[in-house]
Amino acid sequence: MIRKLSCVLLLASQKVTNIAAFSSRTTASSFFTSSNKILSRNLSRPNHPNQHRRSFANTNVALKMTSSSKEAEADANLVHSRDVDAVYNAPVADGKRRPLNSTVEFLITAMVGVPLFLTVVLPLSAVFQVGKKVLPVAGESAPLVTDANATANAKDVLEVEADSFPPISELTPLAERKYDAVLLGATGFTGGIAAKYMAQQYGCGKELKWAIAGRSQKKLDAIRQEIVTLGFAPAVDSIDTILVDTSQPSTVHGLVKDTRSIITTAGPFCKYGSNVVAFCARYGTNYADITGETGWNKEMIVKYEDLAKETGAKIVSLCGNDSIPWDMTTFKLRQLMSKECKDTISKVKCYDQLKGGISGGTIDTMLTAIDGKYVEPRFEFDPYLRTRDGKKSMNKSKNASSQLMTKSDTLGGHGEWTSPFVMAAVNGEVVKRSQALSEGGNGTGSGSTLTYEEYVVNPSFKEAFLGWFGPILGLTALLNPITGVPMRKFLLPKPGDGPTEKQREYGYLLVSGVGEGQNGSLVRSEFYFPGDPGYKETAKMVVESGLCLALEGDRLPEQGGGFFTPSVAMGDILLERLCKTGCKFASKVVRMPKLKSNL
Repeated sequence: MIRKLSCVLLLASQKVTNIAAFSSRTTASSFFTSSNKILSRNLSRPNHPNQHRRSFANTNVALKMTSSSKEAEADANLVHSRDVDAVYNAPVADGKRRPLNSTVEFLITAMVGVPLFLTVVLPLSAVFQVGKKVLPVAGESAPLVTDANATANAKDVLEVEADSFPPISELTPLAERKYDAVLLGATGFTGGIAAKYMAQQYGCGKELKWAIAGRSQKKLDAIRQEIVTLGFAPAVDSIDTILVDTSQPSTVHGLVKDTRSIITTAGPFCKYGSNVVAFCARYGTNYADITGETGWNKEMIVKYEDLAKETGAKIVSLCGNDSIPWDMTTFKLRQLMSKECKDTISKVKCYDQLKGGISGGTIDTMLTAIDGKYVEPRFEFDPYLRTRDGKKSMNKSKNASSQLMTKSDTLGGHGEWTSPFVMAAVNGEVVKRSQALSEGGNGTGSGSTLTYEEYVVNPSFKEAFLGWFGPILGLTALLNPITGVPMRKFLLPKPGDGPTEKQREYGYLLVSGVGEGQNGSLVRSEFYFPGDPGYKETAKMVVESGLCLALEGDRLPEQGGGFFTPSVAMGDILLERLCKTGCKFASKVVRMPKLKSNL
């Protein structure tokens, strides 16, 4: 019996780990499903020497999904307010099916999984974690990172290659660089999808100048050959490659110095991303990644933001499913409420419908966090509250998402059962950062507070319960070696593995947003992504973010350098590009005198 229960636990943990909270490239779905299914589940410096001022209008004619059909599709996708219901119903129109669980799965989980969790998994993990805390080998506190010592540490890293850097005044202007974008991590699972997307969408050896980069020439050649085989490139040599080992600073120069933008999918970013960010900040090169590692991102802000401002580099992390859908939703709700209602937004609720898979690279990132291989530094104050001038913002944001199952009675939830979303904490952090950088967030603002909530909308109580309990069981099981080691060794996907192309096509994400104003205004939005949000759509999001930074120069809301979120750095320009990839967005004002709506 014990052996059978252990097998049940392991199978369950395999599925629930797919929605672990350390990367939102995971999506909540069924708790007990067959092992072949993986369905669970972003300061103007005029006259700066590196500030390119030429218009990219002519280039963009050829690069922004140039065919008339694509333009028409974009116009249709970026719909007017009367079409929010059409966007909400788009998954059904596209034949998408919401993840469902059987009554048998629910009963097994409730009658076997819950008791096993309470009597075996939770006690084991609690004892192991307490033991780690009291052992002498553990327990070192994270260092306090201040602006002063962060700058010193940053200099230590960059001074290793100090003689190889040109003076900032002599950096090659972005408009004169060889490449528009370089894709780092192209040999990984998500990076490979991104490389194929770039080749299919923009061609190889054509007007868009781009290259792929990685540590292995053999693997880079394999990706090039796959792209040629798919018919997206005429020949292997039409795709340039750059060899780089990001742990070796001497190799990072060639990656960064001759491109307008770095697009990177190479994580965990606390292991592979720090030198890339440092060199982008030093060379004035724009940067977009798909990290969900907010602690690492905060460390990079404190260390390199002043340098990025000096060189004009725009550093934009969290440009994938972490956390563009929710950052952009909040941005558009705030924008609509300010413009149409003349009101200040005070609360945002996001209701998510989603289906997707998980890759080994995502698991690696998650395990890095669980194992404590990266310890977030302590800061004088939260770097996500930093304004452009380095002060602490008067504008604040708090995440009030419930950690329990609830029955929604609001506009976005449509009266269905909701459960916590594992990435609500990360998305809430990004919203907080955007709030600090928003109008009035310069240290002298009104001090308004934005309350953020986020939930997964479920077809029934069964899915809500499994979506709530599953992550708890899976994560807890990973916190002790008795259940965690077998899961890692036998059940979890390895780096390079991930959902099949067919599974990625079946995936989707729909974010229903509701914004409430201080004076009672109510606004609504719908944001639909037609593919697996963690991989297919993430690849599109990060590519379009990197190209937006590289090509849209004069159109961007931010003209100077620094560290930004996707919505602050690119705003409506990025949304335009995303809608040209097949996404759909709509918003409207709900003109009601009360804060609550049952519509």
